[in-house]
Amino acid sequence: MAKITSIIDIGSNSVRMIVCQKSSRFAFNIIYEAKSRVRISQDSYENDGVLQDKAMDRAIKALKDFTKIAKNLKSRKILCVATSAVRDAKNRAYFLNRVKKETGLSIKIIDGKKEAYLGGIAALNLLPKQNAAVTIDIGGGSTELSKIENEKIVDTISLDIGTIRLKELFYDKEKSFEELSEYIHSKLKEIPEHFRCERFIAIGGTARAISKLIMPKEYPLRTLHAYEYDFLKHKELLEKISEIDILKLKKYGVKKHRVDTFREGVSIFVKTLSYLNAKSVITSGVGVREGLYLYDLLRSVNYKFPANFNPSLKNLSDRFLINERYANSLKRTSLKIFDILKTIHSIDDVYKKELSVSSKLLSIGSSINYYRQNEHSFYLILNALNYGYTHKEKLLIAFIVLYQDKKLPKESELKDYLDILPDLESVKWLSFILSLSKCLHKNLDSNEYMFRFENSTLFITPKSESDYLSLECIKELYKPFPIAIVLERK
Repeated sequence: MAKITSIIDIGSNSVRMIVCQKSSRFAFNIIYEAKSRVRISQDSYENDGVLQDKAMDRAIKALKDFTKIAKNLKSRKILCVATSAVRDAKNRAYFLNRVKKETGLSIKIIDGKKEAYLGGIAALNLLPKQNAAVTIDIGGGSTELSKIENEKIVDTISLDIGTIRLKELFYDKEKSFEELSEYIHSKLKEIPEHFRCERFIAIGGTARAISKLIMPKEYPLRTLHAYEYDFLKHKELLEKISEIDILKLKKYGVKKHRVDTFREGVSIFVKTLSYLNAKSVITSGVGVREGLYLYDLLRSVNYKFPANFNPSLKNLSDRFLINERYANSLKRTSLKIFDILKTIHSIDDVYKKELSVSSKLLSIGSSINYYRQNEHSFYLILNALNYGYTHKEKLLIAFIVLYQDKKLPKESELKDYLDILPDLESVKWLSFILSLSKCLHKNLDSNEYMFRFENSTLFITPKSESDYLSLECIKELYKPFPIAIVLERK
């Protein structure tokens, strides 16, 4: 696969583009993103599904600019797909020919089930693992669902209900909400029973706008991807918004460009999730575009990353990790210390995951600047460890790295994060363990150590000659518990 790949998704409402750059076989990051609200389906639902000239003109102008972006970024491959509005259009062949002639782009029209599958692939690979969930992607012309069980996509379905479709057929004509509700429920009856699920993954612009509305102002992360909330707690508010006067949406923080289709999207969202017995919602910052990229990237491995592989972790390591051997040594030593001190720290083994990742990413900040590297690493983790981790996991990894080599964190310093992080003592212990491991590898070697803990004393024996710098470093450590540390001679 090309190192730099451009993905273009022509939806009913917007044309969107991402440009992805590989750093190794399966690791990647997004280096550019663009969108144009061309609304290619405008007035088509009132005109027997025929794309209108002005809408097609807008789309082609946007696509011309997207091809320039791809060229300027030296993108070797462009994948372009069209979804509901184009696939339903009676004059789609005319539009495809115009695009090919005027931009050079070849558009592939994907059916609704494929669209749902691509959204499922993105969620399955780039969100924290889910044993059972259903994705919902509300577009301008249709709504797609994919059923995930045991980390596999087992079924998909596409429904002919979308924000622009409802706007033109109901809201613009001021039809009653009873008529709207009856229409939506007639479509929901097409969904098989096995799509009923307590946990939903919400994909797309409508879903993200709903999450922004629900996310508390005091929430410490501004990251929507992997943000989870209680659907039942907010169901009444969403039902109210779906029927509110359009002029009153501003007070809920709905952005100007989304106002005219937001009620329609909320109506589909709340009615679908209610119908399928949803209880919680996970917000996805990825969708069809990322799914299409992964469909190409992972085609040789059945569209799923290998076991224990995380693309963000690998990408950060590829781009910023200077000494991988040192990082792996830190990880091994940190896990040994965690195990030997288990009797006094009593931290659940589940946090070994965060400790391992912290050890791996500890020094990435030095690629920005050696001085204050803890803070640089902290920033990179919070803002670039995007995929596969919950907000709690990402925050904990970042704070373990931030506070290693420093005084142990105080409650006042973490007060904005305490509702998400584990207890303060666990954060202190994990930071201390990483700090001790870093001391033992002060000369950046891959030395192995043996540990024993007796009478409140941690005895550490190197398999090779001990290092003076390690002894000096250990003396300066801040400890979460009064223990002695003795570095023995072999």
